[in-house]
Amino acid sequence: MRFERLFAGRAPEIDLREIERPDRIVETLAPLGWPDARVEAWLDWADTAAPGVADPESVLDGALERYAGRLAQAGRAAGLFTSEQDARSFAADLVDGMIAGLAAPAAPAPALPAPLHVSAIEFRAAAAEHVGRARADRLAREAAARLEAALTAVSDAVLRCEGDARACSDPARNVALARAVQKARAAGASDASIADAVASAGAPGFSTFTADVATIPPLLAVAEPADVAAGDEFAALAARASWETGGVTLALSPVDADHLAAGAQARAAVNAAAFLGDDGFDLAGFRHAVRLWAVALELDRPQSGAAALTLAGVGDWLLAQNLSPATGAGRDAAAALWALAAGEALTASSHLAQALGAAEAFSSEADRILAGIAQRAEAATALNTPLAADAAEALRTALAGAQSHGLRSAALVAPFEDTETALRLGAPPGLDSGWRLVLPSETSDGVAVPQLSASAQAALRAAGVDLDAVRVHALGAGSLEDAPGVDHRALAAVGFTSHEIGLAEAALRTVGDLRAAFSPAVVGSDFIGDVLGASRDALADPAFDTLAFAGFAPEAVLEAQRHAVGSGRLFDSPALESPTQDLLRAFEAPGQADRIAFTAAVEAFACAPWPLALVAPFDARPADLLRLQASAARAGVRALKLSRAPAPADFTLDLPEAPAEAPRTRPPEPIVTERVVEKVVERQRERRKLPDRRKGYIQKAAVGGHKVYLHTGEYEDGEVGEIFIDMHKEGAAFRSLMNNFAIAISIGLQYGVPLDEFVDAYVFTKFEPAGPVTGNDSIKSATSILDYIFRELGVSYLGRDDLANGDPQEFNADGLGRGKSADVEDEAEEPTPLPASKFISKGFSRGATPDNLVFAAFGRRKDDAAKANAPADQADICPACGDVALSRKGGLVVCESCNGQAERPSPRG
Repeated sequence: MRFERLFAGRAPEIDLREIERPDRIVETLAPLGWPDARVEAWLDWADTAAPGVADPESVLDGALERYAGRLAQAGRAAGLFTSEQDARSFAADLVDGMIAGLAAPAAPAPALPAPLHVSAIEFRAAAAEHVGRARADRLAREAAARLEAALTAVSDAVLRCEGDARACSDPARNVALARAVQKARAAGASDASIADAVASAGAPGFSTFTADVATIPPLLAVAEPADVAAGDEFAALAARASWETGGVTLALSPVDADHLAAGAQARAAVNAAAFLGDDGFDLAGFRHAVRLWAVALELDRPQSGAAALTLAGVGDWLLAQNLSPATGAGRDAAAALWALAAGEALTASSHLAQALGAAEAFSSEADRILAGIAQRAEAATALNTPLAADAAEALRTALAGAQSHGLRSAALVAPFEDTETALRLGAPPGLDSGWRLVLPSETSDGVAVPQLSASAQAALRAAGVDLDAVRVHALGAGSLEDAPGVDHRALAAVGFTSHEIGLAEAALRTVGDLRAAFSPAVVGSDFIGDVLGASRDALADPAFDTLAFAGFAPEAVLEAQRHAVGSGRLFDSPALESPTQDLLRAFEAPGQADRIAFTAAVEAFACAPWPLALVAPFDARPADLLRLQASAARAGVRALKLSRAPAPADFTLDLPEAPAEAPRTRPPEPIVTERVVEKVVERQRERRKLPDRRKGYIQKAAVGGHKVYLHTGEYEDGEVGEIFIDMHKEGAAFRSLMNNFAIAISIGLQYGVPLDEFVDAYVFTKFEPAGPVTGNDSIKSATSILDYIFRELGVSYLGRDDLANGDPQEFNADGLGRGKSADVEDEAEEPTPLPASKFISKGFSRGATPDNLVFAAFGRRKDDAAKANAPADQADICPACGDVALSRKGGLVVCESCNGQAERPSPRG
């Protein structure tokens, strides 16, 4: 293979840096604009990926040259390079690209356990063990935290005691210790542990409790997308395990599950945002970087290992072009970028296969792999973005190379997330995780401060907004000088001096929380005790709030914090117009539906997936996660990882107060009565007959293209008592079975079998015909005819909305509904009342419906007050129109609304 240098001269200026490592302070050469955290991340990587003798005259002690030289040597040994000059150009471009922030290697990814199908018995057992371990770990943490706090209070009670040491350690003589011991007992501590806490008071401390999280291995499951979209019982089991632990990864194809299980032994990320400049997108440079690192990963991975190349900075790449990931244009642009990367990487892989031979995995699955590349090339042409043509051409070139020479790696381009890689590259890798517009920066003297990202500043300038106003809203003024509620004057009025205020403001830039900035550890516990008058016991409480103790209201503290450190967000700034707010909101606070749609659009062109992490609120139920899981499957997401947000710090259950027990004097005398030991009541079950003329409804639908008619019969109280199932185009045997099955269900209902028993027994049954359901506004997919029928009965007669897998709004092509804007429009319109004839059978009422329906009026006419005192025969309801506007005219009763004549009233005697 031939390589030409393309990145020469792109490296920034180099400067000597002093970096504090865990065990020492080192000096090294690094790019001038890199913060210390980024330099330290590269040094950490060099310790494992590029060991060797340090070269103080080279960047990062020569680690980048050692890494690139090792890969070039491996390529020469394999006969990959045409000449020695090609090898040197390859290594030099790797080094220049890393220094310029164009790309960076990543650490290997740990492999997941072998995947289990959700319908397998082994998965149920593995899920039970997984949930059990997570519960045990959570309960152990909670119990240990309570016991540790209680025992610490025991030790503190001994330490705070002044006087004889023996008296201080005796609960009978130390009242505070006695109270602490009682609380420790109530928390579950044994007397032996309490005695140890008393004896060890004042001794050097140790960490008392650590939970071994590694004992809870992750769980990898695989399921069919149609079953997950339908929310069958196995998908519900996976969602329930995710609700409990948040550690379940669900792949929606066996191939993707195998990719996730194998992991990747060599990984790298290419920063797409680094190729944007004043002249637009550097297409040639981007293509060269992808091909370069595709070769580097091939040389870096073990013989039987896998490699993964991802893109980073995609969010900045979109924002710099004023594209939102929540819109079709933004999704198409990102999809084309990933398609282009996949085409270039697979083309490089085919060139490697020409030189080194195709991989065995490609030979065994060549038809599937080639069909997948062809399908992606065809899909790329339909993207509405300027990169679509280049992406489609790159994929067609990769297809031709794979057909001719094979591939060394068929799953090369795959998204992944890694915080260390994000630090080294200065941009987050992956799909949409870590897209932040407020990033940590570093001043010349090494102080970390927040700053707007370069792409955010470019977008704000393009929008023509006041950049300083947005910056103050997001980052704050940096001082309490003119803060509302808690300013310098108010602090001085309660006793704070300029010294304590300066300490707090310096800490505020780092911690970002006003209460933490005024903690005793920052402003001094002696000052708080001597000047503000706080007791030693209060200062010993870790939750002590200095500002609240000084008399500042929580609302005033919150307003002052917003003024000093800002909100941390841009999209809600009052200085922005609505379109700009919507654009920035898509990056800072994307909705679940937008994230699902964006992931599905991009993963259609990636070689392998990365689990989409969806976090539900803490109070979400397992059914909520099941619906979220089904929505992602319908949209086309290839892998999921669901979890719940942690409980809020101030979360408490709203419980009623326990009733006070009435004082008891003496126990009442026992009353001796005859006691019934056992009572057996026998009742003969009788069949409940349906009325000869009965109500019901007929629902026509199609399950997997097969028409089915469900006809119900009801009792007078509306309870279902019989069903009929008709399928006209099926075989005679199948129709007869369904008819007799309906008879059996009907007899069971009439003998008192609850409908919910039938529903629980037959939903989620799986047999053909199955698939999409049309003609039903609540059920959109079913795993069988019986699953559909009893879903419909459960929704209609039992109110089981959890069995309805249809979007209550209209379905779009992506299955996500109409979105927020449509909801707003719907709310603005008054709902049109449906006529009674839509719900009442005119035939059942023998043609008298809806004309003979009586509706009580909600209001009265002007002369109703005068008629309220009329005789009772004048206040009857009109049998023609249902109004109460009847009046006597001579010997007749006439309706003033419809001029109808009522029957002549009977004479009163």
